Amino acid sequence: MPTREHLEGQWREWRYAHVATMFRPYGWTSLVAQYWLEADDKDVSFDLLPGSWSVEDGRIMFTPPASGPTLSVNGEYPAGPVEIIPGRNQTYGHGHSVPVYFGVNEVEAILRTKHDGQPLYGVRVRDPRQAARLEDAGVTAFDYDPAWRIPGVYTPAAPTEYEAETVEAGVRESTPRIGTFTFEHKGRSYSLVLIGKDTPNGVQPVAHIRDRTSGPVTYGAGRVIELQFADDTRTRIDWIDFNYAVALPCAFTNFVTCPLAPAENQLDFEVLAGEKRPVQDVVRTMTYQPSPEA
Repeated sequence: MPTREHLEGQWREWRYAHVATMFRPYGWTSLVAQYWLEADDKDVSFDLLPGSWSVEDGRIMFTPPASGPTLSVNGEYPAGPVEIIPGRNQTYGHGHSVPVYFGVNEVEAILRTKHDGQPLYGVRVRDPRQAARLEDAGVTAFDYDPAWRIPGVYTPAAPTEYEAETVEAGVRESTPRIGTFTFEHKGRSYSLVLIGKDTPNGVQPVAHIRDRTSGPVTYGAGRVIELQFADDTRTRIDWIDFNYAVALPCAFTNFVTCPLAPAENQLDFEVLAGEKRPVQDVVRTMTYQPSPEA
């Protein structure tokens, strides 16, 4: 096992980068709107965006207005209807999406599902002028403790798409499960379900947990921890380091669909490591209103 100084130094650098990413101009705290489209919606207008929006053959389509300001799509002003490809645009820089702006605001499209499995289409707006300042957010963490870097065993499984319930009532989000990570704590064995997050560098294993600190000490909807593959075959994970646990984006904004933690990942002990609960609370209000026949 590396020295404490090495582990703590690596964590400190990572922590700085994580916080800087969260609070950058188009980070999670800059979200100001989250709109929804059903599969048959046509020519819908949104308060903060120009033109009209439709869903055609499972594609989110933007039709520019006859005159006045319009979207910039991949560096051009569209002359006619154009698809807004779902993805995370500049947030993570992966997927097939392209940069979309309306003035200073960034626009992105997302795919979700309803409780009955039918597709649901979202459009989000990010305003860099509304992004929270780090000093105002009150984001802190426990000091690094190597005792929370715990060895374990990864059991890979064929990726399985699981439609998880989210903090947005009636909306589900696909969370591909890729196996389990088993570890021991105080003589008891625990097995966490891992999800595989797509990144520019490949699949990133992530554990979404809740524990006895969730709510009073850490964020109530749980925290996520990125784990690291130990070899090039991506079939071995040797450690889970709870010092890297961070709050979900829904701790900082109302305009997201954070999945709820899997039932298997509800830990019956306090994880006194990682990120603490933000000082500022987000009052959760629903952005999705199902149609009466849904």
